Amino acid sequence: MGASLYPPPVAPDATPTVVTSGLTAGSGVTVNNFQARKINGVCSFAFDLAITTKFDAGSTAPYNLADVVIATLPAGYRPARTVTAIYSTGYADGECDVEAGGAVTIRTTNTYSLNVGETIRCSGAFVL
Repeated sequence: MGASLYPPPVAPDATPTVVTSGLTAGSGVTVNNFQARKINGVCSFAFDLAITTKFDAGSTAPYNLADVVIATLPAGYRPARTVTAIYSTGYADGECDVEAGGAVTIRTTNTYSLNVGETIRCSGAFVL
């Protein structure tokens, strides 16, 4: 067989599925914005939460926050097992657990409390 003059067929680029609603706020926060995307078996999400109740890290070492569910991801945009995401307020930063049931639990801080009026910006990605 000789070389073909025609290129092989190419599948079209996948189109992501995107949602901007469905995030449920947890205790002490309200939702400013949210987006989750699924494409080719990978999900990513990002949200901003306005802090309405202080999350206190304590006044002496070891500084840490109580584990608090700050949000719940909508069905279809949840990991198969617990994964870690990051958050920051611009002062405080740390990690969140994202559970298979969709709960996003804030777990750690870099010694700073999360104060009323600040914004928690959280993002993560995982394979579905």
